[in-house]
Amino acid sequence: MQDALDLEELVAVLLEEHEYGDSLKPKAFHKVLYFVEQELEQERVPVQIPKFWYMYGAVVATSNSNINVDISDGGSSVTSNLDLDDIDVSEGVLRRSQEAISRALDDYYDLGLDGITNKMYEEAPYDVQRHYRQLDKQLTAAADTGQMTLDGGKNEVRTRETVYDFLESFPLDEFPEYEDDLYIWYRLVSAQIDSDDYDPDEAHRISETFWRLFCLELACRENSGLSRSEVAEELGVDSIEGTKEELRSFLLEQEKQKARRNARESEAAIKAAEAFVAPHLEFDVKI
Repeated sequence: MQDALDLEELVAVLLEEHEYGDSLKPKAFHKVLYFVEQELEQERVPVQIPKFWYMYGAVVATSNSNINVDISDGGSSVTSNLDLDDIDVSEGVLRRSQEAISRALDDYYDLGLDGITNKMYEEAPYDVQRHYRQLDKQLTAAADTGQMTLDGGKNEVRTRETVYDFLESFPLDEFPEYEDDLYIWYRLVSAQIDSDDYDPDEAHRISETFWRLFCLELACRENSGLSRSEVAEELGVDSIEGTKEELRSFLLEQEKQKARRNARESEAAIKAAEAFVAPHLEFDVKI
């Protein structure tokens, strides 16, 4: 008989304890387990949940397990092929585990998904993660015409402030290889926000691309002992470095397209100015 639960057993207990709805949704699943681990430590139940920080918080690694995380278009759910009867631990360990899980679930029920996400982000390794969460919310709201400001605006001023906070807080000392990528992102998203045809969806697409590029490396460094190949498997990519290069290529292409547009606009502006000035230069000089 064991004196601790492994991840599959822990999830079986979690799903049994979960009271509301048909299933615990994947977004909540990862966040609740993050706090379950802390509650188990207080109960002195030894456990190490394999997890890593990624784009929207901590993610639990479930590959090669009996835990099924379904995020298909038809719905999303978390299921386990393990039943409580299959768990071989002492009654005391099981009881303390259930109590720990119950407390974590109570927090989720009280605070909601957004509330426990905020609580998780208080413990994020870097300030830039909190700034990205704010930026993501602002860009999503700006793209929603129902959430525009009273004057029909898209909150450009506050979004620009968050973009600057993100830039200033980015941990370049720890991730110097991202300096060029960071400033490409900054130029692209700033130009988009300052544009007369500001498109929040496009600003969000650019920001999400850079964030994913950064978080691929973040996941490999900020985790509970997972290898780069294990992280790649969890994220469903063949190669961390290969995926990073694809994302870098996208950002570079976006900057090239922006430069070409600027060149065309500058050329058009020069021609327009010449066309305006030329008639005024046609005059007779009388002596």
